[in-house]
Amino acid sequence: MADTDAHTLLPQTEAWLRAVPGLSYPQALVTQFPRIANQLAEVRHDPEALRAAFHELLHDHRGSRRGFPFEVLMNLMALREALVKDDTPPEVDDATKWVS
Repeated sequence: MADTDAHTLLPQTEAWLRAVPGLSYPQALVTQFPRIANQLAEVRHDPEALRAAFHELLHDHRGSRRGFPFEVLMNLMALREALVKDDTPPEVDDATKWVS
């Protein structure tokens, strides 16, 4: 994805997010982190890549992330629930809190 897309929600990403069944439009995510929404849209057809992308977003593997604002976190969790079809919810680990 080109660097010009970092701060702009792509039209195809917006169309995809508006069409996800059972999901309210993730306004906080697309407003504050359009780059992340675009990245998720890019891998939406690959279940393993999508699962990996959510895992990277929702876990602090470097130990230095601040975490997402609450509204963005809720958008990401709802999006994950709507898209990742598995019985294993994201693991909660006190060492890798999502929100600071």
